[in-house]
Parts: sequence; C-alpha cells; structure tokens
Amino acid sequence: MPAATDDATREPAAERSWLDVELGRIWLLAELCLRHLQRAGLRPQSSPTAPDLATVLAARAAARGGSIEIDALAASLTQADREVEAARRTSPAGQLARRLGLGRLELETLMLAVSPHIDPPLGDLFHAVRGGARRGVNLALITQLLRLRRDDRVALLSTMDPERPLVAWRLIEVGPADASDASATSRSIQPTFGLIELLSGGGPSSSLARHARLIRAAATLDDLVLSPRLRDILARMSGAVPAPRAPWTLLWGIAGTGKTEISARLAAYAGQPLLAFDVMAADKPARPELLRLAQRDALALGAALYVGPLTAGDEATALLRRLDPYPGAVFVGVESSRPPNLRLDRPVRELALALPDERDRVALWQRAVAGAAAEASSDGLAALARSFHLSPGEILATTAEAQAIAHSERRAVTYGDLRGGIERRLRNSLQDLAWRIDVRVQWSDLVLPPDGRGRVEEFIARRAFAHKVYGEWGFGDRLERGKGAIALFSGPPGTGKTMLAGLIARGLGLDLYQVDLSQIQSRWIGETEKQLGRVFDLAERAHAVLLFDEADSLLSKRTDVETSNDRYANANVNYLLQRLEQYTGVVVLTTNKDAALDEALQRRLTLHLRLDVPEVPEREQLWRSFLPHSAPRDHDLDVEALAREFELTGGLIKNVVVRAAFLAAREDTQLGTGLLRRAATLELEDMGRVVRAA
Repeated sequence: MPAATDDATREPAAERSWLDVELGRIWLLAELCLRHLQRAGLRPQSSPTAPDLATVLAARAAARGGSIEIDALAASLTQADREVEAARRTSPAGQLARRLGLGRLELETLMLAVSPHIDPPLGDLFHAVRGGARRGVNLALITQLLRLRRDDRVALLSTMDPERPLVAWRLIEVGPADASDASATSRSIQPTFGLIELLSGGGPSSSLARHARLIRAAATLDDLVLSPRLRDILARMSGAVPAPRAPWTLLWGIAGTGKTEISARLAAYAGQPLLAFDVMAADKPARPELLRLAQRDALALGAALYVGPLTAGDEATALLRRLDPYPGAVFVGVESSRPPNLRLDRPVRELALALPDERDRVALWQRAVAGAAAEASSDGLAALARSFHLSPGEILATTAEAQAIAHSERRAVTYGDLRGGIERRLRNSLQDLAWRIDVRVQWSDLVLPPDGRGRVEEFIARRAFAHKVYGEWGFGDRLERGKGAIALFSGPPGTGKTMLAGLIARGLGLDLYQVDLSQIQSRWIGETEKQLGRVFDLAERAHAVLLFDEADSLLSKRTDVETSNDRYANANVNYLLQRLEQYTGVVVLTTNKDAALDEALQRRLTLHLRLDVPEVPEREQLWRSFLPHSAPRDHDLDVEALAREFELTGGLIKNVVVRAAFLAAREDTQLGTGLLRRAATLELEDMGRVVRAA
C-alpha cells in the first residue's frame, strides 16, 4: 500500500499495520528535513532527479489538509512518534529489537536503512535530502533525518561496531565510504536479505531455507511413545521455568529416536517454536556463518534453537563453542549409540534416547500402520517389532514408503511392503562393512551326525525363544551380558561351516551378513575397533546374523607385549571379546585354525562345533545331494565307490561334481563313475595332492 495513501486515510494506529505506521513516520521525518533545507536555500524547491517526487509530496500534503509548512509537518511528526511508540510494543520491529538487544538508536537506524527497499519512492526523497549524485542511506543521512546532537552522533557511529547487534547479527552491511568523502559517516548502510523476512515474522530467512525449519509443536507428551523413565524426566523438564543462560539440553541417540520432536515439545512448554538447524548439511566453509544466522533467526522469531544432527568430534565441539555467548534456549542433537564426547564450557543437561523396547515398537508399528490402510496383521507387526530394532523415525519412514508404493499400485499396504522397506534400510546401512549372503541351501542339504544336528537346532531355539526366556520369564533382569547367541564352527575347508551359518539364518528367518574384514581391519590406531563397533551396532538393530569367516585373523591369541604392534593387536582382541559378550544378536565364527584362537573366547560361546572330514556314509550322502535329478547320469554310476575311494569334504565334493558336469557337457556324455573319478583326480592335483591310479 503506498505511503501517501496510508497517511491520507489517517486511520487510528491500532487499525493500521505496524509497517504503515513506521513508514508514515519516516516519510514525515524526511519531508520535514527537506523543507528545512529548502527554507535555508540548501536544496531546490523541486527535485530535477525525481520529478514524480513533487507529485507524491503534494498528494501527501493534500491528505494532511494541504499544508506543507514546517510547523504542520512537525505536529504530524509528533503524532506519528506516539503511534510508532505504541506500535513497537507488539510489532515485529519492536520484538526484533527486544530479542536481539537493539537500542532505540539502533532500531531507528535499522528501519531507516530498510525503508526505501520496502517503499521505493522513499529512496527518491532520501536522495533529495542528501543532495549530490549518490543515493541510498548512510550515517550522514541518518544524522540529518533524526537531527542528532554530538553525543548522539558518536552513539550512532558506535552502532556500526562489528560486536554490536546490527552488524554482529548480520542485520545490516556497511559499505565503503564515498570516494570524495572518506569519513565514516559517508559509508553506505544496506539491510541484509534476511532482514525483511525476519520483520515479516513468518519463518527463518531464505539464507537458512535449505538447512532450517521452524517447528510449532503441541505442548504435550501424551501422544509420544516413551519409556517410563524418559517420560518422567521430560515431565520434570516441561515444568521448569525458562531462565537466561539456562543449561543446554543435549539429546543423543541413533537417527530417528526423536531428538528433534522431543526438543520441539519441550520448547512448546516454554511457549516457543523450535528452529531446527541442520548445520552439517551445509558446506563446511559456510557452517560458522550459517550458525550465526541461525542464532539470529531463532532470537528474532522468539524460538528455541536446535542444532543437529551432529556427530561427536572436534568440528562439532568447535561449532558448539561458537554458541557459548548465545542467550537463548539451545537443544543439541547428536547421532551416536554411545555417550558423546563434547568438551563444552557451559552446563549441559544430557538425555539419552535409547531405541524403544519391543513393547513400544509394537505400539509404534500399530500407530503408524493404523493410518496407512494396511493389511498387516497384529502378529505380523509383533514379528517385525521383535526382529528389527528400529527407531520411531525409521518405523514411520518405512510405513510411509510402503504406503507410497501401495498407493501407486492402488492396493493396501502388506506385510511384505513393510518387510521389504526394512530390508532396504538395513542393507544400505550395513553394505559398506558387510555383504548379504543369499541363502539357498536347504536343511535337506545338511549332512551332520545326529548329535551335531541336535546341537545346531538347540542353538537356533536359544535365539528363537530369547524373548520368552529373557523377557516374559525374567531371566534378562539377572543377566547384564551374555544374552546373545555365538557359535564357532571349526574344521578343515569345505566342511560346511558357512552353509551352517546360512541354515541358522534361515531357521531364524533373518538375513545373513558376512563381515568384510578388508573394511574392518586398519593400520590406524582405534580404527579397527571403531569399524567393529559400527558393525555390531547396525547388526543388532537389523537383527541380522553376523558371519566372521576366518575369525582367527581377528581373535588370535593375545601375547606378551614386546612391541607396539603387540599392544594394538591385543587391544583389538580385547575389544572384540567385549562386544561379543555385550551383543544380544546372533554371531557365527568360522575358522580352520581353532588352536590359534584366544582362550577367552571359549566361555563366551553358546555353541562350538568341530566339523571334520565326513566318514564314508556322510560322503556318500553328500555325493548324492550334489547331483541334480535333471543331470544326465550313466547307469553304472557308483556313488558308494566314489565315497570310499576319495576322502573329500563337502566343499570339495561339490567342486568335483560341477567340474565333472562341465567335462560331460564338453564331451557330450553322461555323468558316470569314470568321469567323476577323473574330475576328482584333477581337483586333488590342483590342490597339490598326489593321487595314485586305482
């Protein structure tokens, strides 16, 4: 709305917008200053550089009753001063001044600097007052408009100090001095891009748009799924009275545990929205400056400031130390499965946000699925809750993804949609450190003595019924560690150790991930333990079966410390033994050098099964199991004779059968005893073993 129209209507201040009141007063300030200069003969009666300005001023004078006399202007300005004073008690400009600590002169400077950008004809009026060729706002113009005395002019210069709010909070930018006048008063003053957005009070400035959002939450905890202990802590915090320089609140946990949501609820209890700023999403060189803008925007919007998610480290510590002088409420979110190490020089209230237990996960799944038109049964949701330790955020994201897929196919969400979404998330998390093994073997392929098979079945049952024994029956309350299931399969290569791991995963309905030792072991101090920790953390949430093949490379016997290498190797073994004891999932270790393993591993094992070269009956069964029914066989095929003749493991028998199949395909013949015998001989010779002719 044009300023002339605003002033002409002369609405009561309470019925006019605060911005109309502010701009109307600035028009009067500038016009009164121009009339004084014209009376003194220092400015022409009309401005040749802006011919429309005379028309605008004439219209404004007509709205006031036709008078352009200085006394009439002064009287109108006195009335406008009172209206502005009243408006600033509640206006965004007044709130901005109070929240950012601006004095009256600083607020006047700010409004004069921004006014021609909001009402462009004011720029012409300012130019007429300034005279000369240069346009815009500088300190000399402000001095003229406000008719400042000497002490006030000194105070105006001090407002340009980089440590004072106008510059420190990036509200204005101070440009270079005029070429013809090097004094400080000739330096131009420009409002920053975010200032007008802040004065609108709608949200964070555009500089932060990619990395920040304003959250207005409800002041309640009733609709959150929380543990009793956490609910009690938050209830006490929600009743606290906000105070200046109050302790920060640091919330740590894995992604999706509710750090931002809980912060928003606590801010709501204090009557504030939450400005959530993801500083790590910004480019590294820009982070300190954007953090400064986030502080400014939070104060200007009357919001609590949330910084996160961070990962504990030197950079996070350095960024948070930049927040130390900040006077408002601060919440810090750290993504970590362990208490973060952040060295801060101020009081911090720490909240650990653990993954929800099984009962809470069931409630979260039911709540998420209730709004997704899903066909998943209660039993299916309970199975998901039991098998996968997901955070609330991950449960909501998985359900939303499944709903989007189902909606695109015009059907309801199924259990398979939810299960597939979980698998993708966990696969993406683990794939850098382990690879998923597609288990295709069946229990019918397993050749073990009866007692060995019974022990494997007992191992599976130990995990399958862990929720009943540790949860329902209360044994978990008496055990701090050792709730996992750890199996060691030792024996020569090819005896079926990896196959057994796959069958265990199949029996439990879980995925099997083989740990990539090349990504785990590192020559840098502490990196091996760090990577092992990530594997266990991710696998525990995925409820995956972890396979450490050739485990002796990680769990070799500890030795006396004679060199630094001995000390670091022992430290790796110590760490892995501790994690195995703390782990609540399923781990399978395989080795063909069990004598090289550390003795302390033995007491941590749930099952140790030694797999030797099979005897003749088992070898015969293996020969038969590896020969497909659709393969062409010679009528004289004597599997029993092959089992007696060749003392082979299951892995070698499989290699021999495949080799014989290619020989048969090349020679266009059938699989017979002679061909299989020839393939077995070639296989053993490739291994460096001498085979005597029968």
